[in-house]
Amino acid sequence: LARLAESRDQDTGDHLNRMRKFSYMIAKRLAKTKTYKGYIDKKYVNNIYHSSPLHDIGKVGISDTILLKPGKLTLDEFELMKNHTVIGGKTLEDAEKQLKYKTKSFLAMGKNIAYCHHEKWDGSGYPFGLKGTEIPLSARIVALADVYDALTSKRVYKDAISHEVAKDMIVQGRNKHFDPQIVDTFLMLEHIFKETNYKSNV
Repeated sequence: LARLAESRDQDTGDHLNRMRKFSYMIAKRLAKTKTYKGYIDKKYVNNIYHSSPLHDIGKVGISDTILLKPGKLTLDEFELMKNHTVIGGKTLEDAEKQLKYKTKSFLAMGKNIAYCHHEKWDGSGYPFGLKGTEIPLSARIVALADVYDALTSKRVYKDAISHEVAKDMIVQGRNKHFDPQIVDTFLMLEHIFKETNYKSNV
């Protein structure tokens, strides 16, 4: 499923591997905190490892003229791009229903991530305008992992920026774009993020 999105954009494959690693690391560290000890267990960490690469599968429903545009999207184009969250979430929701899992599966988490990885802590995100802990934890984790890797990677429409600049942008997004506890966890792990990013670009 993840490779459906990868097939549309040659940069996506490495992105999926990196943000999967970032999401996994954040979840493992959060599992040790007072807030999430007992909630984030081994199954949760494994599920986020398997489901995080599904975050953008809805992009298979977005036109190449928008998805691969070498420049900034117009407002109308951006509105169409937003639909990838609903397309991906609905696809995974339908798959989950057909498979009739008796317990929570990685597809259930994948559905939440696909729908909600562009929601923002202050409620200004899309597609539902969720705020704070209304946003599933898995989507809040993936949101930071996804943004960090997008910022530090070269894309058809932009150049890569440094770890330091990306870090500053994420810190500025604390309590706005990102869950503050997840930003704090990122800062504890930033040396691993920086090392992973460096190895991917040499």
